[in-house]
Amino acid sequence: MSRIEPSGASPLSPDPTAEPLPPASPSLPRAPSLATPREHDAVRPYDGPAPRASSGTAKGPVVPRDSGPAVSAGALAATGGRLRAASPEVPADTYADLQSRLTRGVADWAVTDGDVAAVHGALGKLEPEVYRAALERLERDGLLKTYVGEQGPEARKAFLSQAESKGLLLRLQGAPASGPLGYPGRPDFYREGPRLPASLRGAVAEHAVGAGRAYLAAHGEYLDRYTRAVEDAKSLPELRGLGPPREADLRDRVLGLEARDPQREARAREWRRAIGTPESTVRAWQAVSARQWALSGQRAGGTFALEGEAELSRDSFKLGGEASLDSRGRVDVKSKSAVSVKGGPLGLEVSRDTKGQTRSEVKVDLGVVSLGRASDGELKVSVGVGETFGGYVTLDTEAAKFGGGVYAQVKTERDKAEVKLGATMKGLSRERAEAAVDRAHVGIFDEPPELSRGVSWEALTRGQQERYTLNGWTREDWARALPRG
Repeated sequence: MSRIEPSGASPLSPDPTAEPLPPASPSLPRAPSLATPREHDAVRPYDGPAPRASSGTAKGPVVPRDSGPAVSAGALAATGGRLRAASPEVPADTYADLQSRLTRGVADWAVTDGDVAAVHGALGKLEPEVYRAALERLERDGLLKTYVGEQGPEARKAFLSQAESKGLLLRLQGAPASGPLGYPGRPDFYREGPRLPASLRGAVAEHAVGAGRAYLAAHGEYLDRYTRAVEDAKSLPELRGLGPPREADLRDRVLGLEARDPQREARAREWRRAIGTPESTVRAWQAVSARQWALSGQRAGGTFALEGEAELSRDSFKLGGEASLDSRGRVDVKSKSAVSVKGGPLGLEVSRDTKGQTRSEVKVDLGVVSLGRASDGELKVSVGVGETFGGYVTLDTEAAKFGGGVYAQVKTERDKAEVKLGATMKGLSRERAEAAVDRAHVGIFDEPPELSRGVSWEALTRGQQERYTLNGWTREDWARALPRG
C-alpha cells in the first residue's frame, strides 16, 4: 500500500533482503540526482530523450542534460504550459508611478484623463521587453483593466498604436475608399493572439467592433449617395455608367484570428453579432429599376408608399403639405397652395406645389360620397362617416397607381382643417412582369452576350436592339465596345 513520505525521505522503503550497495569508487564521479529534495516541484522543458551510453567497452555514468532553469509547476500553469525566458524587471519607480495613477482611493477617487495620458507617456518610454512585462504585471494587479476601461476613443487608438510599435500587436492594413461615389474602404484591424494580456485582447476586440460598425455605417451612406445619383441620372447611358450598387464586404478574416485558436469560431461569431447586419442593396436596385423605366418612358411600378397630408382652408384658399415614404426608402416632402371655386355640387381646384407642379381637379360632392378627377389622371372616391371622419380610394391608370386611406376634418364657420393618412401601390407593367421572369433577361449593368461574340449592332434583331436600347446602349456605344481584331 502506497504511503506519503515526509520531505527529505527516500520515496522507496529499503528492501531488507537486498544486498547492500558497494561503496562508490573514488575514481568514478557520482551521477547527480534527477530530483533533490528542494527540486521536487521542478519542471524542465523537454529536450528530447536522455543520451544513451556508448556501446564501447568504456562505460561512463549517464549525466542528464541541463536545458534551462527549473520552473515550478505553479508558474508553468500560470503561463498556460509555455516556458518563456524570464521577463525583465520593470523599474520600481516607474511601476510605482503607474500604480499610483491607476489606483483609486479616498483622497484620489477617480482615474482622470490626465492619469491616462500620464500612464501612456510612462509606458511609451519603456523598451519593448520591459513594456510587455509592465503590461503583464499591471494585468496581474488588475490595473490594466482599469487603464483600458478609462480610455476615451482617442486614448484607446493611441494605446493600440503604442502596443503595435512595441511589437505586441500586428496591424492589418485596410484599403481606402474607391469609386466616384465613395465606396467605403476596409478599415485597419489589429491582430490579437492568445498570449496577450486579457485586457489588451479586450481592447483589440472592442476596436474591431467599432471599426466594423463604422464600416457598415459608411456603407449605408454610400448607398444613400448611390440612390441619389440614380434618381438624378438624366439619361440611360448615364444611369448605366454608375455601375451596379456594391454590397458590403467585411468578413471575419480581417480579425486575423489564428486557425489553431480554440476560441476562433466563437470570437468571430461574437464579432459578427456585435457589428450588426449590413444594409441590403435592395433599395438601391429598386431605385435603378424605377429610374430606368422612367427614363425609357415606361410606367414606374413595383413600389409601396405611406402618405400623409395636412390641409387648412379658408373660404376658397388652401394651404397644406404632403409627405411620403416609399419602399425604396425615398422620402418626398412638399407643400402646396390651392384656390378652389365651387358652384352647387360641382367644384374646381387648382393647386401648385413647391416643386413647381400644377394640378387641377374637378370634384362632384354628393354629400356622403364625393368624386374627383385630376389632370394627372387620378380618380378619387371619398366616403364620409358622419361630420368628422371618412375614407377614400384613389386610382391612377396612367401611372398604374392604386391607393387609399382615411381622413379626419374639423370645420368652423369659415375654416376647415383636414388630415389624411394612407398608402399607395404602383403595379408592374406587362413588360416589366415579363422581364422579371425571363432568365435570359440582360440587366442594365450586364454585358450583352452578343458583344463577346463580336455581333455588330446591325446584326441584332429589332427586338434585341429595343431591349438593349432600354439598357442605355446606343449604336455608337455598341461599336466602341466590340472586341477588336
